[in-house]
Amino acid sequence: MFNFFGELKKIAENKNFIETYNIVNMSGRILYVEGHTGVCHLSKQLITFKFKGGIITVIGEQMCLAELTDKTIKIVGKIKSVEET
Repeated sequence: MFNFFGELKKIAENKNFIETYNIVNMSGRILYVEGHTGVCHLSKQLITFKFKGGIITVIGEQMCLAELTDKTIKIVGKIKSVEET
């Protein structure tokens, strides 16, 4: 099976920057995340989650968690912004 992030890591010169989390935003409708360490806040307009080193804030409309595992999150809805703090 093809591993998108695995292939990127193989070609990256500095692998340290991709060891904490990975995010793919698909047309502002699906947000896929690898590497989270817990959900902090969950509402239809705001979702925040932790990663090693900080917090990611997702702002949007009609958002919900379509998938949640110990390391991955899939958010669906209208994704307006994603910010790291």
